[in-house]
Amino acid sequence: MHYTCRWRIAALAVAALAGAAAHAASQESYPLRPVRMIVPFSPGGGSDAIARLVAPKMSEVLGQPVVVDNRPGGNTVIGVRLVGTARPDGHTLLLANANFTINAALYEKLPYDPVKDFVAVAPLANVANVLVVHPAIPAQTVKELVALVRAKPGQLNFASPGAGTSSHMSGVLLQSLARLDFVTVPYKGAGPAIIDLIGGQVSMAVAAMSSIVPHLKSGRVRALGVTTAKRSVLMPDLPTIAESGIPGYDVTNWFGVLAAAGTPLPVLVRLEDVIAGIGRDADFQKAMGAQGTEPFVLSHTDFERFIRAEVVKWAKLGRDYKLRVE
Repeated sequence: MHYTCRWRIAALAVAALAGAAAHAASQESYPLRPVRMIVPFSPGGGSDAIARLVAPKMSEVLGQPVVVDNRPGGNTVIGVRLVGTARPDGHTLLLANANFTINAALYEKLPYDPVKDFVAVAPLANVANVLVVHPAIPAQTVKELVALVRAKPGQLNFASPGAGTSSHMSGVLLQSLARLDFVTVPYKGAGPAIIDLIGGQVSMAVAAMSSIVPHLKSGRVRALGVTTAKRSVLMPDLPTIAESGIPGYDVTNWFGVLAAAGTPLPVLVRLEDVIAGIGRDADFQKAMGAQGTEPFVLSHTDFERFIRAEVVKWAKLGRDYKLRVE
């Protein structure tokens, strides 16, 4: 009996050592070939611009080319599916943004499961959205805007740059949590939406801070609050919508790297370390700051929890407001 016990202990010790050796070998050998970073958008701006900043720096550290591969279409579904069905070895990655979790609210059936088919690697950045109004709107704060909308149900309108964008969903979440009744006016992109806001054709909008700052400085629009749970380092004096009387309000326009489910843990750890190191690079921070982005730092496990929570949040909102696209 004692002999059997000793044998089991020895076997467990050998297995542990073998596992540790395999972990180290897997981490050291990765990557074995060039890495593809799928961007589910057309070249230029947003996710593509961030991918083209991070890919060369990843190449330097990994010792293999990291190639940006644009696969637009289907409101990101085409590119996302490509990664979800790829071999789970870390050689095909997804540069995802908030659309990844929002799509759960828009489509009754996706050709992939955003939770089961993917694993989080690391976040890269966050772009704060700002709730803005035309100067003619007599509201200086979020509370005053809420009171105004409640006093005029169905009379004020909200410019949406497209179904399922973080700006659109910011407005829907505002309606839900504050129990507001306003009219959402759809536009084909943020540019036309902001032009009509400046012209007074619409009353309010939510826009990315990077694009709205020039109009704030000129006084053509007025900022009331940021959509994120914490204040933006770019506009620290502007309160969050949550602290302005709508607790629980949080729309994070995030960017990050995902991989196919089943990717070995050593590979995920390796990628997380590489991306975290790039995030600390002064030149990278400067380049990202020039695009109006802020650091978004989480471990891959916390990033995983964040994504799962976002999927649940947006899916519920989609059901409540029947936000479906064909």
